[in-house]
Amino acid sequence: MNFVFTGLLASFLAFIINRYLVSIIGNQAIIYIIPIIEEILKTTLFYIFGGNLILVHLIFGIIEGIFDYLNNKVAALLAVLSHLLFAYITLTIWNLSNIVLAILTASLIHMAWNYLIGRFTI
Repeated sequence: MNFVFTGLLASFLAFIINRYLVSIIGNQAIIYIIPIIEEILKTTLFYIFGGNLILVHLIFGIIEGIFDYLNNKVAALLAVLSHLLFAYITLTIWNLSNIVLAILTASLIHMAWNYLIGRFTI
């Protein structure tokens, strides 16, 4: 059950950090900074507390999806699915290389995802 704690902790910390970053930088933070913060939180907290990396990302995606559900049901589903995708990318690159490259790769793909989603919703 470590994955539940770790996923919730990552979500809580991301919520606080993300709100602060958007308040001082604006929506550009959603594309260029927040993906890095989220991928670092999910993966390093998993590394510290253990559990299952895929399930940590899933819990994070579900929490994000709950917030998105209030505005858009499709966005809620995409939040869950995209964070699962980022988890598989992270795990694959980590197994092939190292944790830093895994986080960096997932962050770059997360940035591209947020950019594309923003293009369709803004």
